[in-house]
Amino acid sequence: MTRKLLPILIIALFMISFAGMAVSQDVQEVQEAMILKGTIVSTNADVGKVMVQDESGKTMTLTAGPDTDLKTLSDGDRVSVEYSSDGVIKSISKQE
Repeated sequence: MTRKLLPILIIALFMISFAGMAVSQDVQEVQEAMILKGTIVSTNADVGKVMVQDESGKTMTLTAGPDTDLKTLSDGDRVSVEYSSDGVIKSISKQE
């Protein structure tokens, strides 16, 4: 009985450890997304950069992600930007 139980316990421990790694990766991805609301100070669609100033006056330069089109934006637009911790824009939308 003990011989059969040991391999089952080892397999169960491996399964639990892999499940834990998958859950922690999902949590990490959720934590990395941040939101910035502010006004565009400058935009350069050719190089994929936009500088946004928030309500407190802090400016941040962000890089357009692969699905981000900056050509529809211009200086002075109020925007809401979702970006990753490394400064890459996930989504950007104009605010009224």
